[in-house]
Amino acid sequence: MSQNISDFYRVAQERDFARKFQFRLYQLGPVVMNEDDFVYVTTAALPGRSITNVATPFMGLNFNIPGTATYPGSDGYKVTFRCDAAYNIRNVLEQAQLNTFDDATTTGDYNIGRSDSIISLMLMDKTNTPIKNYQLIGAYVQSIGESTFDIADTGQIQTVDATLAYHYWRSYNIV
Repeated sequence: MSQNISDFYRVAQERDFARKFQFRLYQLGPVVMNEDDFVYVTTAALPGRSITNVATPFMGLNFNIPGTATYPGSDGYKVTFRCDAAYNIRNVLEQAQLNTFDDATTTGDYNIGRSDSIISLMLMDKTNTPIKNYQLIGAYVQSIGESTFDIADTGQIQTVDATLAYHYWRSYNIV
């Protein structure tokens, strides 16, 4: 069956399109943040998931058998924040890293990320109502990006990139 412009327009009206800004970060793993801090989140991404392929040869043919799940990008999940004027968000991220491992004292909580260390992302509808929750389990702050300064800048808002790691994710429909 071929589709034409009228079909596209009809389906687009019925289903509409999702927008890239229809997400909210609700929890950021071991990082202790309050609800107002999430106003400063500018970018995040829904995580990927893959099933490994197990090639099984027989008489010159490779049969492709599904294997286990993997979570590409779980070792480097990136989130970007706008910095508040007092750099509180950067301070929280730095403290979370020191809690994991403090090189000044060679101490920290560098155990396997626990199930209560969660990154929680919500997909929102057009009325700002959550429709699906993605929880990334076992999260910790892996790295904090550098903050650059320029005396000749025109007043751009400072951002800080953070890279987190997690084990796996689960999703839950809310609607």
